[in-house]
Amino acid sequence: MLRTIRSRLFLLVGLASLAFVALGALVSVRSLRARAEGEQLSNLEVARTAAAALRAQVDGVARASAVLGHALEGGRILGEDAARLLAVAVRDSGVVRDLSWVAPDGQVVASSDARLHEVSFADRAELRRLLAGDAVAVGDLVRNPADGAPVVAIATAVRDGAGRLSGALLAAVDPERLAARVLPDREGEGSVAIVDRTGRLVARAPAMPLAWDERLIAGTQDLVRAALAGAEAAGPMRAEGGGPARLAAAVPVPELGWAVRATQPRAAMLAPMRRELALGVAGAGLVALVALGASWVVGAHTSRALRRLERHAAALGRGEAPGPLTGPDEVIRLGAAYAQMARHLDAARRRFEAAFAEAPVGVLILDPAELRVRWANQAYVAFLDAPFRGAGVQGLRLEEFLPRAHEAGLVALLREVAAGDVAHEEQEYRYDGFARGTTWWRWSVRAVESGGGGRDLVLMITEVTEQVRAREQVEADRRRLEAVLRVLPVGVLMADAGGQVVQANDAARRIWGSRAPFRPGALYREQRARRADSGAPLAPGDWALQRALRSGEAVGGELVEIDRFDGTQAVVLNGAAPIRDGEGRVVGAVTTLLDVTELRRAVRNRDEVLQVVSHDLRTPLSAVTLGAAALTRLADGPDAAAQARRAAARLAAAGRRMNRLIDDLLDLETLEEGRLSMRPEPCDPADLLGEAADQLREAARAKGLDLCLSAAPGLPPVACDRDRVLQVLGNVASNAVKATEEGAVCLAAEAQGDGAVVFRIRDTGPGIPDADLPHVFDRFQRGSAARWRGSGLGLAIARGLVEAHGGRIWAESAPGAGTTVSFTLPAAAPAPDLPAHAATA
Repeated sequence: MLRTIRSRLFLLVGLASLAFVALGALVSVRSLRARAEGEQLSNLEVARTAAAALRAQVDGVARASAVLGHALEGGRILGEDAARLLAVAVRDSGVVRDLSWVAPDGQVVASSDARLHEVSFADRAELRRLLAGDAVAVGDLVRNPADGAPVVAIATAVRDGAGRLSGALLAAVDPERLAARVLPDREGEGSVAIVDRTGRLVARAPAMPLAWDERLIAGTQDLVRAALAGAEAAGPMRAEGGGPARLAAAVPVPELGWAVRATQPRAAMLAPMRRELALGVAGAGLVALVALGASWVVGAHTSRALRRLERHAAALGRGEAPGPLTGPDEVIRLGAAYAQMARHLDAARRRFEAAFAEAPVGVLILDPAELRVRWANQAYVAFLDAPFRGAGVQGLRLEEFLPRAHEAGLVALLREVAAGDVAHEEQEYRYDGFARGTTWWRWSVRAVESGGGGRDLVLMITEVTEQVRAREQVEADRRRLEAVLRVLPVGVLMADAGGQVVQANDAARRIWGSRAPFRPGALYREQRARRADSGAPLAPGDWALQRALRSGEAVGGELVEIDRFDGTQAVVLNGAAPIRDGEGRVVGAVTTLLDVTELRRAVRNRDEVLQVVSHDLRTPLSAVTLGAAALTRLADGPDAAAQARRAAARLAAAGRRMNRLIDDLLDLETLEEGRLSMRPEPCDPADLLGEAADQLREAARAKGLDLCLSAAPGLPPVACDRDRVLQVLGNVASNAVKATEEGAVCLAAEAQGDGAVVFRIRDTGPGIPDADLPHVFDRFQRGSAARWRGSGLGLAIARGLVEAHGGRIWAESAPGAGTTVSFTLPAAAPAPDLPAHAATA
């Protein structure tokens, strides 16, 4: 059946026609896909443009709010003036519905909408973010508390010079006005929409009336969820309100956590393509039919020509002169085929050059012999210095447009690549030859075969200077942070997302009592702490660091008592805050530790002493009150004068006790401020001890204590203010008498090797606990085992007076072995020898 040329030609044309029809259908399908991809790209570009406009609009509102907030800060504009100023700002904005000046506690101080005055926004997430340190916080779509209308809140922080929050400008943005400003109008039935973090539709262009619940679209639109998660997405979707299928694209707005979506109806895009597809298939079918008919005709003509050729050959074989040979012009058809092939090759070459000419990567093709430019695209020319950016480098040698190419080794490297078959590639190559300074390249060069058996050098270059400098800046910032952490007096620890400590400063190690690096988990996976207020153990998950990692929110300062690695305890103020990456994910946390052990001890001692002082003042005041009342009730009679004298004596004694307490407080304040006046004079140590003992003798006798004195012979006089030193001896010795129930109190003086005199007051009392001994001379300090009430000022005053004389004071004690308080005073300078004539005058 297929043995003839006509049948084979007919079959071949038939198959070609079928292939042509299939190819037409394939081209139409690819065209449909290309158009769909073009629409998706168009949707992406529209969404990106709208996202950029949205960011710019939010930034504009924030900047205007910041300026307005600084005008309102500090209460310079109040009441109706502030409301009028806010109303004018609303009219000038174009997108803001109302403006409110909010105090740090969330209370509205002034508003352009009188209905919002004194409304509290304390529970708003935007205000909490400002309190946590953000400069600007954009909320999601909410209902206005004044009228229930949908609004978007943009909160802008106003801070004082110390960085504390003074207030916030809360701008309620109208979604429809915002849409009119940032969303473009699309041709046909296309739309653009803004979606907040919760997946709720904020605004749409063109506008579509939607109930509040119908605005929640993230649950039904996967690409919106993907964009809210931080990734661009494109694909088909169902429109809100149950509309027809649409082609859509959504892009994230990372700064706000929102997304922008752009759509086009799928049917509107497919309708013309379907018509084109139908027409293409019909046309291809018609062409196929015509081709089959033509092949039949051509086959018949070819068969006849071949038969004529056969007869011609037969005639030649018979020696007959054949007639003229007629038939198709094969040579002309072959020339036409070659011309068509040349046209296709030329078109392919032009496409290749266009692709490389517009590529973002610099491409340079060199003659390997002279390193002369054969071709360079625009991206490479833009990489060079002037004047080559405008004039180009066609035909120039490498050294002519790359200064210092020889010194940098580029010429030798290119010749080495040209001589071999090995390509060269560098991720970061430093080049210092340009006038604009040092540049960094990512580049590669290889030798490739060219037409005619020759070779070309092809260089591909991308400038990475900005990336290298950004990395260097990051490294410099890291070193600065480490330097700050080293000198910071507050302990700082940084942890990864799993809670493992990855960095700690020296202050943190000092607070924990450890010089070595922290082991992973050594702090927060052991029971090493308890709450300072209740004493409840702090579980590993209750640390501020772990809570900040779990919740993603900052944790305020909490008082925690820790067991340090050296075995001691300390009370710290512990806070933490999460660390987020560029997409808002929690990747770690930082925690701070402030050692407040001594501060809490001082506060506790102060409170105890205030109780003592109030008690000591209340007792003599009661005596004064009772004595005065007794005097008013005193009847006339022979004993009236004696009774009045006794009452007056009691009043005087009470007054002296109050005056003594006040004098102690004033003396301590005078000592600490350095204003105490001193009148030093030479004094005999033995006389000082004797006079101090006389003041204590009656109190010691009343308790049955022995009072002993001991002064080494030949002691030099000391230079001191006699009354102040007697006050020191009185304060220390009276404490010794009060603390001793039996035994003796001894006062002694002896010489010291450096010429000073040491005074010692020993008792046989219960001694001072080891924990209290370092603090006995502290202000308001009373021993935990003291059996009497006192102001806690006597020893503090004694220390101040001794140090004011240039001496020092210390205490030695052991529980059950009594206490010895010692202090030194400098010896008086010897009087100068008088001349003989002055001595006899």
